[in-house]
Amino acid sequence: MPSSNRLSPIPQPPARPVVGNMLSLDANAPVQHLTRLAKEYGPIFWLDMMGSPIVIASGYDLVDELSDEKRFDKVVRGALRRVRAIGGDGLFTADTREPNWTKAHNILLQPFGNRAMQSYHASMVDIAEQLVKKWERLNADEEIDVVHDMTALTLDTIGLCGFDYRFNSFYRRDYHPFVEGLVRSLETIMMTRGLPLEHLWMGRRRTVLAEDVAFMNKMVDEIVAERRKSAESGAASADDKKDMLNAMMSGVDRATGEQLDDVNIRYQINTFLIAGHETTSGLLSYTIYALLKHPEILKKAYDEVDRVFGPDVDAKPTYQQVTQLTYITQILKESLRLWPPAPAYGIAPLQDETIGGKYKLKKNTFVTILVTALHRDPKVWGPNPDAFDPENFSPEAEAKRPVNAWKPFGNGQRACIGRGFAMHEAALALGMILQRFKLIDHQRYQLHLKETLTMKPEGFKIKVRPRNDRDRSAPPSSRPGTAAQGPSVQSARTRPGHNTPLLVLYGSNLGTAEDMATRVADLAEVNGFSTRLAPLDDFAGQLPKDGGVLIFCASYNGAPPDNAGKFVSWLHGELAPDAFKGLRYAVFGCGNRDWAATYQSVPRFIDDALAAHGAKRVHERGEGDARSDLDGQFETWFAALGAAAVKEFGLDSGFSRSAEDAPLYSVEPLAPTAAGAVAALGGAAPMTILVNRELQNKSGAHPSERSTRHIEVQLPAGASYRVGDHLSVVPRNDPELVDRVARRFGFSPADQIRLRVAEGRRAQLPVGEAVSVGRLLTDFVELQQVATRKQIQIMSEHTRCPVTRPKLAAYLGDDADSGERYRAEILAKRKSVYDLLEDFPACELPFHSYLEMLTLLAPRYYSISSSPSGDPARCSVTVGVVAGPALSGRGLYKGVCSNYLASRREGESVFATVRETKAGFHLPEDSRRPIIMIGPGTGLAPFRGFLQERAAQKAAGRSLGPAMLFFGCRHPEQDYLYADELKAFADSGICELFTAFSRGDGPKTYVQHLLAAQRARVWELLEQSAVIFVCGDGSKMEPDVKATLMQIHRDCTGSDAEAAANWIADLGATNRYVLDVWAGG
Repeated sequence: MPSSNRLSPIPQPPARPVVGNMLSLDANAPVQHLTRLAKEYGPIFWLDMMGSPIVIASGYDLVDELSDEKRFDKVVRGALRRVRAIGGDGLFTADTREPNWTKAHNILLQPFGNRAMQSYHASMVDIAEQLVKKWERLNADEEIDVVHDMTALTLDTIGLCGFDYRFNSFYRRDYHPFVEGLVRSLETIMMTRGLPLEHLWMGRRRTVLAEDVAFMNKMVDEIVAERRKSAESGAASADDKKDMLNAMMSGVDRATGEQLDDVNIRYQINTFLIAGHETTSGLLSYTIYALLKHPEILKKAYDEVDRVFGPDVDAKPTYQQVTQLTYITQILKESLRLWPPAPAYGIAPLQDETIGGKYKLKKNTFVTILVTALHRDPKVWGPNPDAFDPENFSPEAEAKRPVNAWKPFGNGQRACIGRGFAMHEAALALGMILQRFKLIDHQRYQLHLKETLTMKPEGFKIKVRPRNDRDRSAPPSSRPGTAAQGPSVQSARTRPGHNTPLLVLYGSNLGTAEDMATRVADLAEVNGFSTRLAPLDDFAGQLPKDGGVLIFCASYNGAPPDNAGKFVSWLHGELAPDAFKGLRYAVFGCGNRDWAATYQSVPRFIDDALAAHGAKRVHERGEGDARSDLDGQFETWFAALGAAAVKEFGLDSGFSRSAEDAPLYSVEPLAPTAAGAVAALGGAAPMTILVNRELQNKSGAHPSERSTRHIEVQLPAGASYRVGDHLSVVPRNDPELVDRVARRFGFSPADQIRLRVAEGRRAQLPVGEAVSVGRLLTDFVELQQVATRKQIQIMSEHTRCPVTRPKLAAYLGDDADSGERYRAEILAKRKSVYDLLEDFPACELPFHSYLEMLTLLAPRYYSISSSPSGDPARCSVTVGVVAGPALSGRGLYKGVCSNYLASRREGESVFATVRETKAGFHLPEDSRRPIIMIGPGTGLAPFRGFLQERAAQKAAGRSLGPAMLFFGCRHPEQDYLYADELKAFADSGICELFTAFSRGDGPKTYVQHLLAAQRARVWELLEQSAVIFVCGDGSKMEPDVKATLMQIHRDCTGSDAEAAANWIADLGATNRYVLDVWAGG
């Protein structure tokens, strides 16, 4: 039985015998896991770590009480205690009662005071100039590893200011050996958990740790010895140095009259190097990330830097100028609030205490102050504490805030002594960066945290471009958008520049809406608009009233895309009736009618919400259906929008493209070179394939001709997931198809080319760099999407053959026959542009025009089919491999991502990232609540994770409510996926299992038939507030399931069809009918 709650009424998550909560805590991301637990269990809870209790406190009221240093003091335990291997009894890792802590604290207060900060300023500028000079010398398309360069900056700064040592990180390919040893040591320390027999698998790491510590100690000891030698020899420079080492060597503790010995000086230097560079580098990295995601805040930051520092980058910023960067300081403080690099600290009561009026703590009980959760307490930070808002640190806001609500530097006398140093260094560096550079989020990076001793973004890379005087003087409405840079070809012909501001926003997971928005922004720029392109979330909380706003947005099972969730939540909030008065806008929605219940729900809501709060709709909302001629629907809507815009804004022309305009790309053949690595977009990281096995039976009396793969991947450090989440996989196109396409245009896949982009145009492909044709076609573009009528028109324009051109033109007319011909011969047969090039070899479409037609290769989403309760460092997906005769009549059609995954061998990597489902597709918080799961085929995937999680909950002693699983497949001897597992779950009471076979020996049966047969049991659970989860085909299966449920309602209540429809709609609205479905066919 799990351990009883010894600290009641403090809540405790379910524990296991002996180990308690030790193994259930995510070892790779413990702080993030604790933050999630704080949301679940409230402002205080406790964990049993193999018999040792740890109390986690995060509510402001409790932390305020725990900050009383007369009752509570810092304790050095766990990972921090293990850091003493490096830091000894330095300030950070010493106990308060150790003599050297008091002595060092008294001596070091002066070298960290304001006067000392002025003496360090010149050294800080020295190192910051090395950073910006490195960035200035980068080629236009080179990436910057933000965390690496911020680490180099802060390490070199503390080295020079601390003890006059130059690590010269910006002149090295790798880190200084000291830093490499330090990083390895911290990783080993954080991996150590005190588990039984841990030394058996940590033996080699412990040996390396000892070697690294010895090397670091030797190096620091030599620096101290050299300084003493210089001082003893009377060298004038030794005593003149105003650094921290000099203060430690000459300083005297007034209370004891003693000085620090050389061993403790070594530990203090190691402490400064750890704490001084780890935390500040994280702060700067988070801040750059936040600025890129909040362009209006970035604009204010630029304005302040331009006002204070001015345009002359050769003039060194003064100490006084840095102190005038007040808004920059607010930004840094807000970064420390949301992402404190030191996310927790430990304390203990000095005697038995009661906090919060009811929570009893025995003397020396280890209490962790969870700063990440404290900084999100709604009682202090308002109803939206996750929002990045520097106004939280305006003078007025700070004056009103209670004193212990913001604790990024710790508490009281044990707070970080280098706080002023870190803030000045960060403000200086950020100011110098913004003075010189435009920041470019070319990856569309999504925050992924890596936890060691501190927390930092992982895989965060940017590009920069030098700012010019035009950037500094331009008003907000005419700021450059996201036009791609790189060598340009000819200047694109543009219409007369009326400079009407146009903000083009998109919400897109799969790239369709983003592609449309990009095309429109590019076309608007050519036609004289001053455009800006951004995700919807970048403008959550604010929309400009000048000019116009165009919004392109998709829905995902009724939920907004990942980059539109904040924007939609903002519209759902409390808005003034005239909140958008003066705003002029239009909306185009992308959807798929296979999701009939939620089709266009998000763009419809956005459109209605803007109009309801005073905005002016310039043109009616457009709808594009991916199951039909989406591009044709868009072209029709967009043509009418152009006419409406001409009238609304008083323009001479709307949106048009002329044959005289420069092409987006030109293609320059190059001599062969080594190809670079593929950059993962959207935060994707390499994940190693651990298992790739076939689930369908290929032998016996009924061998399957289809394929379903069970694939397990190793998650990168710091990644985590919940059951019901998705794995977003970046696919690669089939090598055979890539070879055929390349050769159609006269290339070999190995041929090297360089793309150049027309000036002022937006490009999504890599420009200005050498790239192979094969890599371009494999990693960047969709090759199998259905050809649109616009694309066929471009093909026709590049066709001189008198026989071929009329055939292409036959798809393009405005008459009904042309539309029907396109739907029957192109859309129904899923013919791509390449298929048409094969059908019409006389078409002379050039390669640069072909590239301009194509959309970026979009990630594919797979439901995760495992639970982190088993192994949080890995997850699985269940992939139905799509392969069969092509509807176009040309050979075999292969699904892009499913075949790519199927071809990956164990040990190889794929680029992927975990995505939280926005459809509420998660187990109920109360494990006793009944659930009904319906998932035929690979729709079983999330439910396998559900069942694994329920099994873990049961093993931990939690009570389980009833669960019904309806699974369907063709034949019990072919595609009964995970049959043994499902039967075992049923036998152990984890679920009730019902299986339908559509091609077995009995009558053809589908899941809806089993559902109807079990109507009494289904209704019984529904009466107990059961949640229904449906996963799988959204075009046929889900509507049939819904119809069956409505019939069950009618049978069990005697209601009519309208009442049943209202009932199922209410279930959906209250998250009791939850879908994770995709388009069939």
